[in-house]
Amino acid sequence: MNSENYERWLRTQLIPNLPPNSVVVVDNASYHNKQLDAAPSSNSKKADMQTWLRQKGIKFEETMLKPELYILIKKCKDKFKKFNIDAILNEAGHSVLRLPPYHPDLNPIEMAWSQIKSYVACKNVTWNLTRITELIHEKVNLMGATEWEKLCTKVKEIEADYCKSDHVVDMMTETFAIHIGDYDSDSDEDGSSSDDSDDDEMATSSTNTASSSGFHVTHDDLMEGVSTLILFRLNIL
Repeated sequence: MNSENYERWLRTQLIPNLPPNSVVVVDNASYHNKQLDAAPSSNSKKADMQTWLRQKGIKFEETMLKPELYILIKKCKDKFKKFNIDAILNEAGHSVLRLPPYHPDLNPIEMAWSQIKSYVACKNVTWNLTRITELIHEKVNLMGATEWEKLCTKVKEIEADYCKSDHVVDMMTETFAIHIGDYDSDSDEDGSSSDDSDDDEMATSSTNTASSSGFHVTHDDLMEGVSTLILFRLNIL
């Protein structure tokens, strides 16, 4: 699949079959994210960089060199980022919702495809392409609104479990942060070790952080949260 084929399918197959004012949910596949009027890259010509900045109403000095122009472009380009498929769907009266990157477990489409592939694998014994296509259509037709609702409900449950682990992630980032203080040459010359004091400071810091935030995270809470996150990453849940 590429962006040209996807956009053709979008215009000829999807849009004609969508109800008015639909929301099209897409993941972060490259062919979903072809940019409309993409910003110049670091390899673009200087004139193209200047033209893009003028079109966007961004002020710059004519004496600026390419690296300086590109730094300015990088700072501003995100707010001008637009995608081809968004424009196509908006024109037809629809909107686009993009899923968060690197989270296939929050994508009901991934779950649906998993069921379709399992169905095909169980039924197909000849490895014939025509038969495979028939089985795909067969399973898709069997997956009605009720099945799709179940998949969406499952995604909401996973999202809720992620939210429950937010405080654990916050505590972990605080606990495992490396604090670099001033270098104390006198203590090193004396041969004393600062390991014990560092450990005490870390424990105190963690306790103070938990107290100030209004909750206390026990060792069991921490391990439960870590286990949950690992299981989600392994797609076990």
